[in-house]
Amino acid sequence: MGKVAWVFPGQGSQAVGMGQTFLDHPETLQAIGRRLGFDLLEVMSSGSKEDLQETEVAQPAIVAHASLLAQAYAKSGAAPDVVIGHSVGEYAALVSAGVIDLEEATVLVRARGQLMSEVKDGTMAAVVGMTDLQEALHITEKISASGNLVQIANLNCPGQFVISGHVDAVEQAGVELKAAGAKRVLPLNVSGAFHSSYMMPAATRFQDVLASSPFEAASVDMISNVDAAVHRDPEQLKALLTKQLYSSVRFEDCVRKAIADGVDTFIEFGPSSPLSGLIKRIDSNVSIQKATTLEEVVSLGGEVRA
Repeated sequence: MGKVAWVFPGQGSQAVGMGQTFLDHPETLQAIGRRLGFDLLEVMSSGSKEDLQETEVAQPAIVAHASLLAQAYAKSGAAPDVVIGHSVGEYAALVSAGVIDLEEATVLVRARGQLMSEVKDGTMAAVVGMTDLQEALHITEKISASGNLVQIANLNCPGQFVISGHVDAVEQAGVELKAAGAKRVLPLNVSGAFHSSYMMPAATRFQDVLASSPFEAASVDMISNVDAAVHRDPEQLKALLTKQLYSSVRFEDCVRKAIADGVDTFIEFGPSSPLSGLIKRIDSNVSIQKATTLEEVVSLGGEVRA
């Protein structure tokens, strides 16, 4: 049997009612809410779509949800060989790798979300059906050279990537990418140009936040979004998390690295399971499982104590 990777989705995976699965086990979310200064369980269980789209709310909600499901599964004795997160999902991966505890992770991502939200005039769009990345890079670089910045932000799977940058530049890039062969360009409902150079001021400030955070060495291999390489050293992980804010999320490369290292089973924990479809498009031969509720954790063989 091959190795097992636990994977954790990022912003956009949140869903209305996502916290209802924890209503019978509220203690951890209540404690996190007290530390954050708002009722996280209430927002996760009863908050509106608009509430959950606020970056500084969505990010701790996603990380808490995914981490609690993984922790419930771990109580059965299960453990990953490798962890991978997509963007803010890397913080749930850090929790599962023993680098930080869940409360610390939610405090960090709340600060991260606040800093990201302060960067205005940016947006993102998903590009579907275009496999010529060199042509996509040529288009984005040409537009950026003429004025407003646009970059490739997420490399998700073959034929799907995300662009990020100034609103006008993203719109122009969408037109040109469709002319170059993209089947669809779908605007994303986000508050900024995440994973682009626009985030460098936020990254500089977030680096100071991370500096005082008590990181431990990872107990299992963590594959970073930034370089698709394995890391365990706490200071390296902090540096990569800072760089991640303005760097492309190389998710496809992360999955391929895990498979090359012997992973044949991926388990996705989160309020929804967008990564499972991406992984299937990257390699249809691997086994993919998912848990979005405590009931689904039980179906994996885990326990319901959150």
